[in-house]
Amino acid sequence: MVIKAGFVCGWGAGEDSLIISSKRIKYVYSVPAKSNIPEINQTRSTTSADWEKITSSINLKNFLRLDYNTCNICVDGCDEWISLKNDSIFHQIRFGLGYKIDSIKPLQDLLAQFRSEFRKQ
Repeated sequence: MVIKAGFVCGWGAGEDSLIISSKRIKYVYSVPAKSNIPEINQTRSTTSADWEKITSSINLKNFLRLDYNTCNICVDGCDEWISLKNDSIFHQIRFGLGYKIDSIKPLQDLLAQFRSEFRKQ
């Protein structure tokens, strides 16, 4: 399984992405208006404890039922997105930055925790 998540904001305000697999977690944060070079571009190994938290935070059946597809970026706002790929299954949702979705709140909280970890380094 691979989880990808991130946000993007209009007017060159910034964007980030997380790519999470059982082997590694990669985080990239950039502010396009400032530079083409990411401000943060780091990767670390995924620990077994990380992977246990990640997999237990995801209810794939519930995630596949979600149908969010905002385009706040289209009007210079911010969008957050999460995609899951598992074997032949792929599903992505896009919603307003910071919007909490009850059925995936544990996953959203975990993604925020990883972002915070990389931003502190």
